[in-house]
Amino acid sequence: MLDAKKVGAKISSLRKEIGCSQEKLAELLKITPQAISKWENGHSLPETSSLPILAQIFGCSIDDIIMPAYSIDERVEQDKPNALEQQAERIANVVLSKMEDKQKSIGFTDEEITAAVATKHPYIGRVTINRGKQSRTAGDICTPILVLSSMQEIKLLETIFHKSSRKENIFNSYAMLNDCGVKEIRDLYCIDHAKSAVLAEDVTDSCFDMNDYNEDTADGAIIRQNYNAILRSVASWHGTVWENRNAFGKIGLPQHFETKENMLAWINNAMERPYRKYRKAEESGKIPKVVNGNWFNNITEKELDYYEEALTFLKTEYIKLIDNRFNEGKNITIIHGDLHPARILLFRNQDKNPLITEPEPARIGLCTEDLAMLIALHLADASIPNNVAKDFNDTQPWLDYYYQCLCEKVKGYTHEMFMNDYKISVAENLFFPIRLINKGINDFRMRDRAIRAFEVFLHAM
Repeated sequence: MLDAKKVGAKISSLRKEIGCSQEKLAELLKITPQAISKWENGHSLPETSSLPILAQIFGCSIDDIIMPAYSIDERVEQDKPNALEQQAERIANVVLSKMEDKQKSIGFTDEEITAAVATKHPYIGRVTINRGKQSRTAGDICTPILVLSSMQEIKLLETIFHKSSRKENIFNSYAMLNDCGVKEIRDLYCIDHAKSAVLAEDVTDSCFDMNDYNEDTADGAIIRQNYNAILRSVASWHGTVWENRNAFGKIGLPQHFETKENMLAWINNAMERPYRKYRKAEESGKIPKVVNGNWFNNITEKELDYYEEALTFLKTEYIKLIDNRFNEGKNITIIHGDLHPARILLFRNQDKNPLITEPEPARIGLCTEDLAMLIALHLADASIPNNVAKDFNDTQPWLDYYYQCLCEKVKGYTHEMFMNDYKISVAENLFFPIRLINKGINDFRMRDRAIRAFEVFLHAM
C-alpha cells in the first residue's frame, strides 16, 4: 500500500522545485487548491488519472511520484534495494495498464477506423489495423494507428481529448475549417463528440520537430529556408475563410468586438490591469533577473513606458474597427489564435506545403493577429537593435510576402490597411508575454521580442 504522507511530501518537493504554487498546480489539473493541500499533507492520494499529468508537469516518471520513500533522502537513495525498486516499477505498470484499458474503451474501434478509411479510399480493399504506443499530455491521449492493405499504407493519429474545456473548441474548429475547405490542416478522417476523439492523418515522422524552435539546431537552415512556405500556408488559410459569413455564423463574433464599450472593457481587463500588476511587481523587484541561466530580465523604464503608449494607441485605433469591420464582416477572417512554431508542421520533403495544427482557439479576428504572434513574438530577433531600421528590414519582407500571397485570394484589402492592422496586433501582443510572467512563466525572450516589434512598428515610426 502506498504511503500517503511520503507521496505527499514528494509532490510538495517536486512542486517547489519547479517554482509552482499550490494554486497554479490546481489550475493546471483543473482541481481545487484544497485537494493539492490534502495530498501534500498526506490526507489523500491523487487519482490515478492525475499521475501522468503530474509526471508531465514535474518532468519525472510516475514511479518517482508514487514511490518517493527513497528519493527524498539521497543517502538512502544510494542503498535502494533492488526488490523494492522492482516493486515500484510493478505498481507504476499496473497504474498505467489500468488507465490504458480504460482509454481503449473510448477510442475508435477497428471497425470504425476501417469505415472511415474506406470513405476516403474506396478502393483500398481489405485492411489490418495496428496501434502504436500511446502518448499523453495534460489534455490529450494520442495513439498512432497504421492501416495496411495490399495496395497502400496509411498513417493515422487518434487523439482523445479528456478535458471537456478543450474538447468543444477543438471539435468546432476542426469541423468548421474542414467544411470551409481549409487545406492547411491535417486531413480529417473522423470526429466523434461522444468519444471525445478525432482521427486524422499522422505526419509526425515526415515533419521537423518545431516544439523546441531553435534556428541554431542542425535543422535551423531548413527552417529558415521555409519561412516563405510557412507564410504562404498561413495566407492561404486566412484567404480561404476571408469574409466567410457562413463560417462566421457558426462560431460567432467574440464579445469584445461587438461594441466599442466591450472593446474598451476588454482592453482594460486583458491588457491594462495585467500591465499595472506586472509593472508594480517589476518595480518592487519581485520579478527575477535571470531564469534558466540564460533568460535575462533587463527591461528599462523607457520600455515599461511603451505599455502606456500601446494602451493609448489601442484605445484609439482598435475601436475604430468595431462598426465598419467587425460588425460588417469586412476584411476579417478566421484566425488560428495561438499561432507559433510548435503549431507548424514543416515537412522534410519541401515539395509539401507546411500544415497548421491545433486550431483550438480558432476565432474571428484580424489576419495580423496570427502574424504578430508568429513573427513578432517568435521568429523575429529578440536582441536589442543598434539600428531600428535593420530590424524593420529583417521582418518587413516576411510581411510583404504574406500580403502578396493573401492578395491571390483577397481583393480590396490595401497594403496600408494591412500594415495598420499589423501595428494594432503588435501593440496588442505586447501584453501577452507579461500575462504569462504574471502567472510565473518568465519568458523574457518573448517579452523582449514584443518590445522590439513595438519599437520598430510604432514607437520609432
